[in-house]
Amino acid sequence: MRFWLMLLLFIPLTLLSNEGMKYLKFVTHGPIKAKELYRASNIELPAWYEFWKKKEPKVSPLIINSLQETLANYYRSEGFYHAKITKKEDNTTVIFITEAGEPVYVKEIAVEGDIDFGRFVTFKKGERFSARKFVEIKKNIKRFLLEKGFCNAILDAKAWVDIVKNSVKLRFFVQKNRPCHIGKISIHTPPNIDEKVVRSRLTFESGDLYNLKKLNRSYSTISGLEAFDAIKIDQNKHDHTIDLDIQLEKKHKPIRESIGIGYETNYGPRGLLHWEQRNFKGGAKKLSFDAKYSKKEKFLQNNFFVPAFIKLPYLKNRYLDFKNEFSYSEMIYENFDERSIRDLVHLLKDFDTFSIDMGIGIERIEITKTADVCNVIDGDFKLLFPFAKLIIDHRDSKVDPRRGYYLSLYLEGGMKQILSSASYAKLFQEVRGIYTLGDTTLALKAKLGLINELESRIPESKLFFAGGAYSNRGFGFNRLGASDAFCEGVGGRTMIDTSVELVHPLFHKFSGALFLDSTMISSNSFTFSGKFRHSAGIGLHYDTPVGPIKLDIGFNLEESDQYAIHFLIGQSF
Repeated sequence: MRFWLMLLLFIPLTLLSNEGMKYLKFVTHGPIKAKELYRASNIELPAWYEFWKKKEPKVSPLIINSLQETLANYYRSEGFYHAKITKKEDNTTVIFITEAGEPVYVKEIAVEGDIDFGRFVTFKKGERFSARKFVEIKKNIKRFLLEKGFCNAILDAKAWVDIVKNSVKLRFFVQKNRPCHIGKISIHTPPNIDEKVVRSRLTFESGDLYNLKKLNRSYSTISGLEAFDAIKIDQNKHDHTIDLDIQLEKKHKPIRESIGIGYETNYGPRGLLHWEQRNFKGGAKKLSFDAKYSKKEKFLQNNFFVPAFIKLPYLKNRYLDFKNEFSYSEMIYENFDERSIRDLVHLLKDFDTFSIDMGIGIERIEITKTADVCNVIDGDFKLLFPFAKLIIDHRDSKVDPRRGYYLSLYLEGGMKQILSSASYAKLFQEVRGIYTLGDTTLALKAKLGLINELESRIPESKLFFAGGAYSNRGFGFNRLGASDAFCEGVGGRTMIDTSVELVHPLFHKFSGALFLDSTMISSNSFTFSGKFRHSAGIGLHYDTPVGPIKLDIGFNLEESDQYAIHFLIGQSF
């Protein structure tokens, strides 16, 4: 009975909600286009792929009646104080016709103060004034001052608009005053998480100069523990001191499970299974299990993570985290199969702009040749190796960077005298640089790999291969081996792998890319005179909150019929 009553109420309400709805169309004259007006009015247009829908959206009479004022305000915010807006309406459609008119231009700019902030004032004389840009400049100056510790700074920003002369005078004045410092830090954690775990994530201490960037970074690192449902950082200012009160709410649903079927360029169709428990047995520890299955790879892994495991000497509130990775995998290469069982013990620390990861690994690898290829050795290999990795990351974003640089260095080595089948040293170094000018982004990447086998040989899968979405995109995953070997498809002991990419917006959230990739792999150690394999290609990228979705097509420049298609979610620079 209740269902039918609700249905009877719902149907008239639905009919009423559609009453008076009309199609909305903008006809614009001037630099502001119709799409901008839809966006300014918070009216969503059909997506580019919704070709079956009418281009003009349908809106209610309430929205139509308020649009005249909304459009006038938007034109004024973009510097068009003389804009004329007229409305035409019939039974099905309402049309707003806009005449932008003459805009107001920036005539004078005064930048004054006791700190250099002029680079944030991006207006130029003769430029059309935009209130939106003016507000954004003020936000950037305030953020800059807070990142320098000047929480008592005075910012006086004014715009005098003369609509008779169509001119604007701008003045930006800053008085920085005395800087602020961090005062008392109070932390309120759930009962089963020690305060030291949260303090180990802070990038500042009491007495440090206040820095908004470090405060935001600390919020992110606490959130990265995935042990809390809510994180609240209250700031209480007292003259030149800011006390921080950090309140944390425990995670009520610590277990997360996922299962999926998808496609990855490097492995083809694959199935995925993931299970994890956050805040496992308290202390923000994490336990997880992963399984992946594809034609090329079968993979099982167990991870156990303990934050703030060992305190660093002489450093207040600085701890090393602990992580153990145990995995089993079966991998198909071009000329051999690999079966591996491995355990890695990590001690790691993520600082503000760099991170360290060091530990020891033990691995058993079984190599089985699947083709009659020289230089590939069948067998059972045992390796015990210490390793260390250093990362310096000065990119403006880890998800989709536009500026900055990234450096990483990985070192690994084993000794035959200590439970290893071979004595060897391995180095892998990567450098990335990203620079954006206007709307165009230039990204550069270079990798250097070196292996020195001191006694006996290491398994083929530990050597260097290239090709794939993160490497030379004119070739498939790991399809590039040493060019100077007697046989094709064998790994190298020296590798140089470089990429250059230009990305420029096309339309909506799509961008186009042009790239050039070059790779040199030698079968000998410290040999840089090998042949480079070059590929060039194009890409189509779609921006999302978790990074771009990329479709790249690379072509071998030496063999025009050799190409590879790569699908990737996330940024590779």
